[in-house]
Amino acid sequence: MRIAFYLAFDLNPQNGGIERVTNILTKEFVAAGHQVYFVSYISEPEAEHTALAADRLVLPDRKKLCSRENQTKFTDFINKNSVDIIVAQHSHDMEFATLPFLVKQNTNVKILYVFHPTPFIQSLSIADTSYPILKSERTLPRLWRRMGRIILKRQKQKSKNNKMGKHLKRLHEMGDYILVSSEKYIDGILKISGIQSREKLFAIANPNTYREEDIQTAQKENILIFVGRLSEEKHPEKIMLIWKHIQDRFPQWNLKILGEGKLKHELEELHKQLKLERCSIEGRQEPTPYYAKAKILLLASDFEGFPMSITEAMQHGVIPVAFNSFEALSGIIEENVTGISVTPYSLQEYEEKLAALMNNEEKIAKMSVATRKSISRFSAPDIAVEWIGLFRKLGVQ
Repeated sequence: MRIAFYLAFDLNPQNGGIERVTNILTKEFVAAGHQVYFVSYISEPEAEHTALAADRLVLPDRKKLCSRENQTKFTDFINKNSVDIIVAQHSHDMEFATLPFLVKQNTNVKILYVFHPTPFIQSLSIADTSYPILKSERTLPRLWRRMGRIILKRQKQKSKNNKMGKHLKRLHEMGDYILVSSEKYIDGILKISGIQSREKLFAIANPNTYREEDIQTAQKENILIFVGRLSEEKHPEKIMLIWKHIQDRFPQWNLKILGEGKLKHELEELHKQLKLERCSIEGRQEPTPYYAKAKILLLASDFEGFPMSITEAMQHGVIPVAFNSFEALSGIIEENVTGISVTPYSLQEYEEKLAALMNNEEKIAKMSVATRKSISRFSAPDIAVEWIGLFRKLGVQ
């Protein structure tokens, strides 16, 4: 098969989950004898395309994505390399998703639109409406916006779902298949989009980041970790506030926050304001050695698609605790067996459940073993086989 991944950035797995998934799948496809190509909008100096790609294209017109020049270059690239299928990885952006559709008009290529975010806004997961922790969130315009969320929550939920439904229906019309990361998202797509059939809708989980032989082992320590972008929707400040409330009860425990983002400076200020102890903001780090030593992973996101930090942590026996703000969570963890979910967005419940777990060393040890065993079902070779099977359903050989 000749497979072209279409991405916003070159293949740099440090950029985020989409790039990591693409990197993992590419290695599996190449190992299985398939040809893999990359088309990207923005060039990355640290990209891994040199060793993996049969060929690559960086679109020349950065100002207008769907320009005639980009259409021509993309079309010529597909025809020159006899590409069978384009995997559009950033299809949550309609302008980005439109370009391969335009290319398809002059080629025989198939299009698989991969939709990574959660497609359906649940009543509880539209956004947090609690009083903000960070100063930047307490400006008058932002407070008014939060007030609007509280008063108009149902209307805003309906509006967002209508907009998302129209987007997904357009993808359904333009592409050959739509792929999401959890079977639990498909009913939601049908509900909001007006799509009448599941025929072109498929679900494949994200692959595990680590092969079994690459998983680092170390003596577990009393460490809580947060791994992710330091951004508004990830809410690392909530993790810090929870830690403030429990740090005196757990003097043998530490909190480590890994990641970069626009909130970093404000989080450092919050650290001082809250007078946090045994809490460090580590910045962007290779998370593997942290996973190896940590016992519990903390997430506080407004929403997620299929968070790789959870599966990466579970591969290392780290127990995830997360708000139940996205449908895929229940397909990744089993409650109180391989993880703990919290009602969005109750910090009190989060604190109580976390403290109960931290106080129960026997439960931590048992759940740690269970997480490692459970997450093996998402092994990269197995997930790659599912992808190839999906390509074959499209008639790609």
